[in-house]
Amino acid sequence: MKEKKIIILYILMLVVGLAILFTKSSPEPVVEPAVPTQVEINQEPKIEEPKTEIITVAVAKYDISKGKILTKDDYYFKSIEIRIDSEQKSEYIINATELDAYAVKNNIAKDSFIEHRLVASPNSPEYAMLVLKEGNYMFPFKLEQIDSYLVKNLKGGDLVDLYIFYSDAELSKTNNKSFNEDRLVSPSDDFVKNRIKPIIVGKKILYIDIDDDGIDSRFQKKDTGQIQLELSNQEIKLLRTLMTNSTIMMYPSTYKKNVDDGLRLLNDKEKSWPLTDKAIFSKQKQINLLKGN
Repeated sequence: MKEKKIIILYILMLVVGLAILFTKSSPEPVVEPAVPTQVEINQEPKIEEPKTEIITVAVAKYDISKGKILTKDDYYFKSIEIRIDSEQKSEYIINATELDAYAVKNNIAKDSFIEHRLVASPNSPEYAMLVLKEGNYMFPFKLEQIDSYLVKNLKGGDLVDLYIFYSDAELSKTNNKSFNEDRLVSPSDDFVKNRIKPIIVGKKILYIDIDDDGIDSRFQKKDTGQIQLELSNQEIKLLRTLMTNSTIMMYPSTYKKNVDDGLRLLNDKEKSWPLTDKAIFSKQKQINLLKGN
């Protein structure tokens, strides 16, 4: 009987122990704070680099023909997005200095990008061949220091007019008789009777060639360079002949478009020199307009 009680007591203790074991909550695990490594401390956060960029490129305003000398009226600039590593970036023109007075090598369609391969620099060998019209030639006009304003205000593609500087002089001949005969003298040695007369007008500048020393601000140097003009054979004959014994002057043109026949003023009444005997100086006015202007 006593042994039965002991067995029952052990069974009860076992049951109670099992009950306590299953009802007791397990302790929460202790999480140790993460210690950053030396690499993580020194490493800066990564920033994703952009894959594209915005650039400004030249675009044709309208259809441009081969041989045209470009001006600011022929193009505009447009912003486009392009890949940073794109090889096309070097092909585009992003600066007006790479376009003004350049010649077009191939026809360019309206709203097309103007690329370097499509234009020729005024200093390149192919430039003259592109801009010269058939039958015309390049003719150099030497510049003196007094012409420096032309260099500062004109560029390739601009138009100029050529004038002869002369005066009406009186020639006395004696063969037992005295009489006066009008003649033309160039350069003029009579300030009161000075005249200028247009001989060739509306001619295009191909390019301006300045000496390496540039323009001498002290006017110690006579020549500064030359302007290359596009002239016809007939125009060159007249100009070259006059230059042998006369003074020729160049001025910005009064014409807006290139004149194919720059001699067209030399017709009818223009063939008769002088146009008028009226002096450019008078008592009424200190100075009148120069004849031919």
